[in-house]
Amino acid sequence: MELETGYIQKSLFIKDLKPKEIVRTSFLVKSKEVFYSKNGKAYLSIRLSDATGDLEGRVWENAEQLSATFHEGAIVAVGGKLNVFQNRNQLVIDHLIPLSSEEAKVEDYLPKGTQDSEVLYGKLIGYFDSLSNPWIKELGLKLLKDPEISARYKVCPAAKTIHHAFIGGLLTHSIQLCDLIEAVLPLYPEIDRSLMIFGAAFHDFGKIFELNYQGKFGYTDEGRLVGHIAIGVVLIDRKIQEILQFPKELEYQLKHLILSHHGKLEHGSPKRPHTIEAELLHQLDHMDSRINSIQTFMKAENNNSRWSGYHKTYDQYYFKPMQMLLE
Repeated sequence: MELETGYIQKSLFIKDLKPKEIVRTSFLVKSKEVFYSKNGKAYLSIRLSDATGDLEGRVWENAEQLSATFHEGAIVAVGGKLNVFQNRNQLVIDHLIPLSSEEAKVEDYLPKGTQDSEVLYGKLIGYFDSLSNPWIKELGLKLLKDPEISARYKVCPAAKTIHHAFIGGLLTHSIQLCDLIEAVLPLYPEIDRSLMIFGAAFHDFGKIFELNYQGKFGYTDEGRLVGHIAIGVVLIDRKIQEILQFPKELEYQLKHLILSHHGKLEHGSPKRPHTIEAELLHQLDHMDSRINSIQTFMKAENNNSRWSGYHKTYDQYYFKPMQMLLE
């Protein structure tokens, strides 16, 4: 690590690490917890991350004292040896020093998408430019061209951990839904394209205020107390009030897309889908988020097994295609 313009330059990333090598670099602390072995000795389990992935860490000496020196979400400089334990890389840490915000660039430590956010945002605006319904087109463009909304939308993850959990993940998820809609609508010609594109773009966009993505991904106070569905409906309602004589029935349909996209009341939806567009949006959203979650989980495993580890969210294992092992 070298000092450059006040920052400690990160040159070694998780994707570059090799078993048995000595590691000297910095990571973001996603989680930490002190455990106790059978003989009562404390050890520290840490989930470390950077822009290329996650890594399990262990501290075996002075665990409780060291844990008190840093918090979850901190960026820390560490030294240790990379071992393999139960087919997973594990960093045995021999020293750890917290870094200040002036010493580290947080973008080095958060996962990123592979596509340029400005290009994707331009594509999303292009979708709205192509809509046939003038009311939905005007409302959508008002939202997307709002400076605060656009700045947040371009960098917000789609979730804390489950799916598209990277900088720009929300935008990537929304574009993938728009693309899916374009692919399936020829099979269902009576479904309203304008409604569907609006739902794809704005079903989750309340997350721009629900989630904290300035450091470790987490929830804001507004997110915990209000939630992204309610936040999204409020933001949409504010823009509708700026458009004279916006049709009431259309307003209700647009808000219903947001309120029902989780599909079931027990999954957090205030309403179940009651329009065909809301039902299709729910199904496509569920499919895209689940497939991304499974693929990300399997790719993150650093082993040559044909089977993944246990996926806690979906309560099962997955068979890996040979191509995934060769990548």
